[in-house]
Amino acid sequence: MSIIKVLRFLHQNNIQRNIMFTKDNFNKDNFDDGLVDAVGDRILNSAYTDSILAGTKYLTQFLRDKGSCEGDGSQLVGQVLGGTAPKLPINSLQSVSEKDEQKGLEQIIRGFYVCIRNPRTHEITEDTEEYCIRIMVLIDTLLSYLKRETEEFDVAGFVDRIYDPHFVASKEYAETLISQVPENRIIDVFRIAFGRRAEGRIKEIKFAFRAMYQLMPQKDVSVAIELVGEVLRKETETKDIANLFRLLKPRAWGMLQDDVKQRIENMVIDSCKVGHFDIYSGIDQGSLGTWGNTFGKYFTRRDDLANAIISRLESNWYTQNYIANYFIYSLPSIVRGDEKREELAENLAYAALSNNAKLVRNELLDACENYPNSLKEQLRVSVQERRQYDPNYADKLLEKLS
Repeated sequence: MSIIKVLRFLHQNNIQRNIMFTKDNFNKDNFDDGLVDAVGDRILNSAYTDSILAGTKYLTQFLRDKGSCEGDGSQLVGQVLGGTAPKLPINSLQSVSEKDEQKGLEQIIRGFYVCIRNPRTHEITEDTEEYCIRIMVLIDTLLSYLKRETEEFDVAGFVDRIYDPHFVASKEYAETLISQVPENRIIDVFRIAFGRRAEGRIKEIKFAFRAMYQLMPQKDVSVAIELVGEVLRKETETKDIANLFRLLKPRAWGMLQDDVKQRIENMVIDSCKVGHFDIYSGIDQGSLGTWGNTFGKYFTRRDDLANAIISRLESNWYTQNYIANYFIYSLPSIVRGDEKREELAENLAYAALSNNAKLVRNELLDACENYPNSLKEQLRVSVQERRQYDPNYADKLLEKLS
């Protein structure tokens, strides 16, 4: 090719490029409709920097709407596109390439705010027509990614992974698994997984439910708790109620329907009142009452549960060891008020020293070190009053309480 032809080619190419990046091409035939509406007549009126900022505002509002969150700039981008379970996934996030694509788009848009938007908000900038249209092309390209239709998340298929025979019953595995669910679909996974609870293995899959509570939005936690409450309202079998406890979030007990709370709390308290534990054969009465250990501090009838616990410590080895086996570490969170704590301290000292309840003696030595000072002080007084029954054990206990 001669030098003349080369120069002619370059000239024609330059003309085409100049025609490409002109304001005449900025219309809804070539660009995103919402972007064109947001910029309005600014480009036509040669307000190029203002056009870039208007286009950026449209991009910002789009991210806020899709992520249902506030924020701006890089922080907003991270909220919407970042993390292992982004609020706006642009693909199914199953393969390494898909995860890289999601991460790459996040980084590009972060860079856009830092490189393009920020200088124009902090300093006076004079942009040309060609540069402005180039930025519009960039924003339009970013929007095409953000508006991409992603493959529908397979909720039922994912629940199969929770009920997989090889599901690993651990907090770490469950959190890794549930993090793969889009945040707005966790409640759907919860519904179907909860509906399949009759398949069993509740003691294992409870880790998945805990992870779902941890990762789902607060508004969805309320929906999940209400769903469990509807079933609890009618349940009568101790085993089935216990399994529902395993699928509940203790801190969310107060979110249950009032009638459900009152009914179940009454059942737990009544069960605790007959609690009976043999150190050789195990529990034979009061199994439902043991759930007061985990949930009791959130009960509306916490004081009634405390009374049931204290009364069990007044009876015999079997009732005293029931409390020792299931409640000894949670006593301070259930028994409130100086008067009740004093009564608790007296009954603990009676069970351990006067009645020589083996499990109470063993467990109390370990647990008492973590009791609050108010209970420690009252327990020291009660132990000293009964020291003559077993001076050696009493001194060990007093040392722990000091």
